[in-house]
Amino acid sequence: MWELRKIMPHARLYNTYASTETGIISTHDFCHEGVIGGCLGHAMKNSDVMITSDGMIACKGATLMSGYVGDQQLTNEVLKDGVFYTSDYGSFDDEGRLMLAGRKGEVINVGGYKIHPTEIESVVQSYEGIVDCICVSSNHPIMGCVQKLIYVVEEGVEFNLRNLIDYLKSRLESFKIPLYYEQAKEIKHTYNGKVDRKFYRDK
Repeated sequence: MWELRKIMPHARLYNTYASTETGIISTHDFCHEGVIGGCLGHAMKNSDVMITSDGMIACKGATLMSGYVGDQQLTNEVLKDGVFYTSDYGSFDDEGRLMLAGRKGEVINVGGYKIHPTEIESVVQSYEGIVDCICVSSNHPIMGCVQKLIYVVEEGVEFNLRNLIDYLKSRLESFKIPLYYEQAKEIKHTYNGKVDRKFYRDK
């Protein structure tokens, strides 16, 4: 988003949280409210957003689906008493804005800590000279599962990995700091622009 702001300084840029099942339930205006990593903004007027006891985003309101056609069992799993339960982890910041932590299947379990890669990626992308990145799980001979950061550096920028690691240490808890680092020419994305986690998970 920082890159888009630089390329298109006069464009109206929003981060919207929505799905086929829920419709648009929240939005954040990057132009007037600032670029905040993972911020999904305040709930729309027809939606009520909440965080469950296990940290998942749930919502209710006029835009929710009535159910999956021909699949009552799946409907009952996600829609209960008018509340739709997503597979996304989230929280509210001090301003009451919805913050996305990551999807349930993307959580990396490191030494008993559940780490949301999007939180790490958001901090990395705020570092000057980084244009794209992805945090994935990797195997370690002693520690088992650890985080690996794959990143892309802006062309022509003088980059020092040690400085990036120090930057992460100043903004993240120690257990969230990746152990492995790999510089790449590009990060794979899906057709709709999201990082292709499945591509890296299947490698």
